Amino acid sequence: MFYDRELRKDIVTYLEGPEAIIILGSRQVGKTTLLKMIMESIKTQENAFYLDLEDSRNLDQVKKGPENLMRFLSSIGASFQKRNYLFLDEIHYLDNLSRFIKLSVDHYSNKFKVIGTGSSALGIRLKFKEAMVGRKLIFTLYPLSFREFLHFKERKNLAKNLPSEPFKQIEEITRFFKEDYDQFFHEFLIFGGYPRIALESSFEKKTKLLGEIVDSYIYKDIRSLFHIGNIHKFNDLVRVLASQAGSLVNVSELSRTVGISRPTVMNFLSILENSFLISMIPPYSRSHRVEVRKASKIYWLDNGLRNYLINDLSASPSRTDMGILLENAVFTGLTKRKKEMDHLYYWRTKDVTEVDFVCESGRELIPIEVKTHARIHRGMSNFLKKYNVKKGYIAHTGDFMTAAISHIPAYWLA
Repeated sequence: MFYDRELRKDIVTYLEGPEAIIILGSRQVGKTTLLKMIMESIKTQENAFYLDLEDSRNLDQVKKGPENLMRFLSSIGASFQKRNYLFLDEIHYLDNLSRFIKLSVDHYSNKFKVIGTGSSALGIRLKFKEAMVGRKLIFTLYPLSFREFLHFKERKNLAKNLPSEPFKQIEEITRFFKEDYDQFFHEFLIFGGYPRIALESSFEKKTKLLGEIVDSYIYKDIRSLFHIGNIHKFNDLVRVLASQAGSLVNVSELSRTVGISRPTVMNFLSILENSFLISMIPPYSRSHRVEVRKASKIYWLDNGLRNYLINDLSASPSRTDMGILLENAVFTGLTKRKKEMDHLYYWRTKDVTEVDFVCESGRELIPIEVKTHARIHRGMSNFLKKYNVKKGYIAHTGDFMTAAISHIPAYWLA
């Protein structure tokens, strides 16, 4: 049984165009399942073909170029009297990726459409040349949003009641099911949104599967993909960063703590970010010079992996890092719903008044504070006054309350 992903609806609208579609995301995030769901959405199944490029036999056929590939597809049933859809899993294994996409789009787009997946944004971007402009569309598949998580838990009614536009909500109905939302959201905060983890109910199995993702993806796949020599220092940095979610990135301090050079820290951070494990956001400022000069804040794209790495999967509501888990979950939710031209920042002044997140959409600024309890921090009031913004939001563990600074349940944004 396949559970739908929100990204599928975005992708299928581009199936008729000539451009190659590339879906990026970490291992185990559901890319292969998404490919197969898109295949099911194609009306004529006879013209959809799936090749896993981790299989060297498939990789060899694709490496030889589009002309050879057409002959191979013919041998397994393709008819080029109509357009075919070619689903390539783990496309980053293809050394001549840029040339393959260019030839496929320029000369064979009426014969077959390429839809591929990859686990490394950096690995794929390094293989793309300038000639790729206009020939590819890139999408990112993240771990489950809280709405998707509820679908995986067979609670479609709860998912349906979540507001699709939380900053424009007028009537709040989730309060009628607060205990249910709180129960599922707490699980989401601890174990995160990887699909296989969400489908398991056993603590032991969840822990085992998280460990498998950490061992196979972070400690092995990323090492081989990026040719990391000192894997022990890399692993040390990963664990340090897991303990610093929501904090400012201090490269010099990380360098001293782990015992590696500043350039190596910067390289490792880039690898982790392009492998969809962490993400960093800059400070908000009207001055681009200030924005570049100040430190970024770091977040993990999945709470479950972060908690596993710090060796704490305790479900106790009295966890001392509950505020961080809440903030990290809101960050990932904002990242998943961010549109192409939107930007996400944090705001902090010299006297350390701050706002956790500032969403910039066109000319609109939306400041958001994340709190375990409903209270208004002076940072929010200062930001509204300084930038003449009329509306701010406190994402917290309580119910919806509307005002100039509205209080909204944190799971609306996760």
